[in-house]
Amino acid sequence: MFLDDQLYQKVKSKEINKPEDFKELVNELYKLCESYYKEKLPPLVGCSYKDVTQLMDRVFKLWDMAIDKLDKEDWIFIDALKLAHYKKAFMNNEKLKEMYEKGK
Repeated sequence: MFLDDQLYQKVKSKEINKPEDFKELVNELYKLCESYYKEKLPPLVGCSYKDVTQLMDRVFKLWDMAIDKLDKEDWIFIDALKLAHYKKAFMNNEKLKEMYEKGK
């Protein structure tokens, strides 16, 4: 299953009754993204910054695709989920942001 489908299915299967449930969902989605890119990341010895940037751009695009599917269905918490974009969380980590930007 592709990452966008995994993210979509995770959202659709999660019952949200309180704010903590939404926070838990977002963390689960972030973990799915992290697992995806860590699995696909070439060994660090042979990994260039460009490789990292390309991989992360793919992750961000797959996140967007999942969000688009949910948006088309008018999922009730879509606006809040858009604010929790994975790229924003990724870029909040200074070391990760630096590696990403060096590959541009």
